[in-house]
Amino acid sequence: MNVLQLAGALPRDPQFREWIASLDGGTELDHEQCAEFIRLVCQIESRRELISNPDAEKRFHEQLRKPFLEWRVASSKLVHETQ
Repeated sequence: MNVLQLAGALPRDPQFREWIASLDGGTELDHEQCAEFIRLVCQIESRRELISNPDAEKRFHEQLRKPFLEWRVASSKLVHETQ
């Protein structure tokens, strides 16, 4: 999956929306709001810019994808520990 496909898929992922909500004080966001969050963090007008803007792509990976994956791993560990 390339960065554009990933940026399009993540807002539809309930875990990604939960992660963003945890950053935003617990407010649940819909997929459109999550897409806007991605554009704000990456400093772009359209997610298509991730293909041609290396700085935006770096922000996507460093500020969104990697922290989300780390959160997801930590969350799954917590679930297993409580079972």
